[in-house]
Formats: sequence, structure tokens, C-alpha cells
Amino acid sequence: MKVMTFNLRTDFLLDINNRWNKRKEIVYDILNNNDCDIIGVQELNNKMFKDISKEAPGYNIIGSPRSLKYFIERNDILVSKKHKILEYSTFWLSEDPEKIGSAIWYSVYPRICTTALIRLNDGNIVRVYNTHLDFLLSKAREYGLKKIGEYMDKQHEKDNYPAILMGDFNASPTSKAIKNFSEGKYSSKKFIALQDQKKVIYNMSTMSKFKGNKKGLHIDYIFVTEEFKVLDTEILEYNKNGKYPSDHYPMIAKLDINKNANTSK
Repeated sequence: MKVMTFNLRTDFLLDINNRWNKRKEIVYDILNNNDCDIIGVQELNNKMFKDISKEAPGYNIIGSPRSLKYFIERNDILVSKKHKILEYSTFWLSEDPEKIGSAIWYSVYPRICTTALIRLNDGNIVRVYNTHLDFLLSKAREYGLKKIGEYMDKQHEKDNYPAILMGDFNASPTSKAIKNFSEGKYSSKKFIALQDQKKVIYNMSTMSKFKGNKKGLHIDYIFVTEEFKVLDTEILEYNKNGKYPSDHYPMIAKLDINKNANTSK
């Protein structure tokens, strides 16, 4: 199977020549031409959601906006129509995860995680989580990952399906948040960063800044549980004549699921 995480960069007034309408066709190319089974996107506003729903017909799109009035963004999951979505939800990284728009006081915006239980067309069942952590304070990022870990543990008490966590973590590989999550301090189920299977990727920026930067911040991740075998990982630098689809690069991975990995309690 193939999975992708892709921060689309919301449509921001001051981006001028990189507004959504001037780069959306390049985004459609990436979504439609890489034959991905599951794609996690971040910074999707409602207009972008409507456009992608129309222009990526091979996918069902699931998720909810993080708020109803202001700073509306989504961390949606695109699931190939080859597969079946069994259940999905969005929860808030706050003391009240079911409350729309809720947030901790030191997070700049409400932060969410979209999750889905998916039956693949080969019969395997996987859980997928897609998030976008706070950009300003490390404390808020650590809190967000802890809340995701708590949610994961509740799900794992019910079953033992292989799981994927992806998104824009706004944290470097050496940060406390990434180290703690990788070491299993936030979740009882062990997760492995795909980059650890191809460490040279850590030296590559996951942010193009709309300029094709090769060096810079590495803050986008795909984590998988031990039931997965990582076949390949790649940062896509796709552009059209120097025009980039986002200020982030998409990251894509080829995965296989070990036999007998799907068990439920």
C-alpha cells in the first residue's frame, strides 16, 4: 500500500502569487497521479475541501474543521475508493476532545486529529491518524502528542489493528516531542518513523517554502506500528516549471503489512 502526508498550505492572502487558485492544479496532479491508498492532508480550508472533493474523484474525503467560525482548517484523510471506511471521527487535542473548537490555553489555534478505521481491498484493516501540531510552543506539541497517544491506547484496548500516524508535527527529529513519541512515552503501542528506515531523509527539508529548498526544517512525519514493513520512503519535489504546490513537500511511503497482523480482542 502507498500512503502520503501533505501539508497543502492554506489559502493565505499574503502568499500573493502562491494563493490556492494559482497552484491547485499542481496539487491535483500529486493527489491523482501517485496511486496512493491513503493521504493525510493538513491546512485544508472549506474552499480547498470543496475543490479537492471535485477534482480527486478517486477518493472519499473524511474529517471535520477544527472550528466553526474562525481559523477554519481541516486535517482530512483521503481514502481510495478501492477501500472501505468502517468508521471515522475527529477529536480535539484539549481537555474536552469531543468539544468542537476546544483548545488548551497555550495553543495558538485549536488542534485536531482525524482518525479512520479502514478495510483495505486485500482484507487487512488499519487505523489511520492525521494531525497538525502547534507551530509556536514545544509544550503544546508535546501535549498534543500525549492526547493522541491516550486516544490510541483506548482504541488499542478494543482491538490490535496496525496503525499509521501522519502529519505536520512542527517539530524537528531531535525535539523532545518526536523523541518521546518514538521511544513509546506517549503510547503503549510502539511506532516507528519511516525516516528511521531511510535515515538520509532526515537531512532533507520537508518544506519547499514555494522555492524548492533542499535544506531547512524537517517537520513532517509518517509513523507506523511494528506490523508494517517499510518498502520505501520519498519526499516528492514535484513542481511545474519551478511552481510548487505548497510550502511543504509531500512525503510518500510504500508499505506492506506482515501476515497475521490483523487481530482484534
